[in-house]
Amino acid sequence: MNKKQKEQNKTLRNIFLWLIAAMVIFILVFFIADEAKKTNYNGVSFKMIKEGQITLYQTTFPFYKDGEKIADYNFYLRTSPNELKDVPFNGNLTIKKNVVFNPNDELNCDGDGIIAVANIVQNLYGYLNATVIRDENATCDSLGRYSLINIKTANSTGINQTGNSCYDINVANCEILKATERYMLEGFVKINGVINRTN
Repeated sequence: MNKKQKEQNKTLRNIFLWLIAAMVIFILVFFIADEAKKTNYNGVSFKMIKEGQITLYQTTFPFYKDGEKIADYNFYLRTSPNELKDVPFNGNLTIKKNVVFNPNDELNCDGDGIIAVANIVQNLYGYLNATVIRDENATCDSLGRYSLINIKTANSTGINQTGNSCYDINVANCEILKATERYMLEGFVKINGVINRTN
């Protein structure tokens, strides 16, 4: 092999090594960027996605019918789970199949109130196949036969457990999404725990 061929081989080898290095760097950057979009709260994974100008945080659970998985069920939060964990939750969440849910109709909050109610009633408890009714005269059941959830205006946003399976979702400054999504976050932890025990 003459000197010219050796130099050509060396140049080809260097180009090949640079291409491999560039591919590795691209894959690492892609992986790091993708991981930066993910967050975890007590074992529940969320992925940040963009829908136009809105940032959402998605988590997915399997949906079963008659013991067979038929689909994946996606939940979306508008507030980062990292921010939601700072909203006080005083108590422990117990999920029941019968729920009395009393939203505060005055907390419209530029349409956020409608989203907040739908998130809990249709999405969270819909996924759980729970029966949800509204009864403003209902009181907390000391035997825990049903959950009682009241949304109230308050001086600070947070959730207080008031009985066996009874909760006040307190909303200050129209932070109704933040308050209800904090409740849902604890619901996701419970759902995830059940799924992990059955798998």
